[in-house]
Amino acid sequence: MIRLNETEEIIRLIHNGFDLELLSFELEIPIQQLKEYRKRLELRRFAKQSIRSGKTAEAIYKLNDFLKNTDNGVIEKMMLLKLSAYVNGMNINEEDLQEIEEEKKKIGFLGDIDEVLDELNVQIPKRKSSNIRKKGIKEEAIQEEYEEEVQKETVKPDYEEIINRYKTEIDSNSKNTREKRNLLAFAYFREGRIDEARDELMTLIEETGSHMAYRQLVHIEKTEGNFEDAKLWAYEALDKFPNSIGIREQLISIAKMENDDKEIIKQLKDIIRIEPENEKHKKRLQTVKNHEER
Repeated sequence: MIRLNETEEIIRLIHNGFDLELLSFELEIPIQQLKEYRKRLELRRFAKQSIRSGKTAEAIYKLNDFLKNTDNGVIEKMMLLKLSAYVNGMNINEEDLQEIEEEKKKIGFLGDIDEVLDELNVQIPKRKSSNIRKKGIKEEAIQEEYEEEVQKETVKPDYEEIINRYKTEIDSNSKNTREKRNLLAFAYFREGRIDEARDELMTLIEETGSHMAYRQLVHIEKTEGNFEDAKLWAYEALDKFPNSIGIREQLISIAKMENDDKEIIKQLKDIIRIEPENEKHKKRLQTVKNHEER
């Protein structure tokens, strides 16, 4: 079972825009589990946004419902306390804070919850006055106060900071850095530093033969519109990883963009050969064949 600190690291990567497929292959985590982490991040975002959208009651309900079904919801519990305090114009009860600290120790979570919330941009702001409701301030004023508290929303993650962090971590530990280097290349790509992403991935392939580095190169070239280069990297990868369904799915996505039904059929047949029990692939193949016959 993944520990909470590791879970928060993965949620942070998802927040920073890292592809779920990349994380699944590189960290060896089922894609469905990563989707659950993404839902968890979306719940936190909804809780914060609920103040602006007037849906705090719904957010409180969703947080409570989530906490009923998890054993490691200390972050969400803190968000619930903060949101309830905001709605009621009060400070969080010290006993509740102490309970969270004890729960953190019990599950071995060493991080600072406020730092986690700040980095994910889901921090619930404090009211300026604990007597705000007694003063009869209208809802419009509350909304203005919220805007002042959160200021401008962070739209784009700071990939430069992420790049520097991964470089530092790689330099400090020269062994077993393949995972970090793949993530570094992805950060280069998201920052628009395409050549540096390519260089990192090609060096990684040369040194380690990384399957994920191949996948990233195919993805980059496809995204950049360089379909022929993308296919060259994909077929080179298949020479080394002939049973890679992920690479074949990438070739299918390129073939769809090129309206190449023959290539789609070829790759689907190979996928069925690799996973003969998967009925979904057989249905996909039949659909493409029907389309080609029209």
